[in-house]
Amino acid sequence: MCIIVNRSEAKADSMNIKKYLSDHFYFSEKLMGKLLSDCHSHSCGKKEWILEPGQISKDVFFIESGMVKIVYYKENKWVTHFFFLENSFVTSSESLFLAKKSTYGIETIEDSQLVGIPFQLIEDIAQSSIEMNKIIQQILTHNLIAFSRRLTSLQFESAADRYQYLLDTNPEIIKRAPLGDIASYLGISQQTLSVIRSQVK
Repeated sequence: MCIIVNRSEAKADSMNIKKYLSDHFYFSEKLMGKLLSDCHSHSCGKKEWILEPGQISKDVFFIESGMVKIVYYKENKWVTHFFFLENSFVTSSESLFLAKKSTYGIETIEDSQLVGIPFQLIEDIAQSSIEMNKIIQQILTHNLIAFSRRLTSLQFESAADRYQYLLDTNPEIIKRAPLGDIASYLGISQQTLSVIRSQVK
């Protein structure tokens, strides 16, 4: 079970999210303090739920370390929909923006440290902050492009091409994710994945 700690109780030197926001956006100390004051840290082991299917998502999560996956349940098995690594934001967009129960779940693959940011807080700050609106735009744009690319690959590319693209663009996923999760993500069996891996030099 993930251990949740109020962000104000976490050590300042572990705030990788603060460095990320400082490096990619301009946040005043006042704005940064307001955002981080209501955040909560999640310290999770392997295979722990950040968000279970059927829950309503109220947070955007920033991955400080580790790796998570978005999954859904279909035909009596879990299907891996997407992977997220360090220094990225993850959430169930459909649940967050439509306030409905999520079809998808978010589960850790490795021991992970995440920061949960209440979406209501983000919306409140966005009313007067251009930088916060840029973060929202980045999250939405990144997810739209990534999911569009995934849909295109499943429709028009061979399994070998999908594997090669993943290897070229996200080699860390190939190195760190279980083979079963990779095969599920690519829409193939583990046996087919093993054959493809043996053919790729």
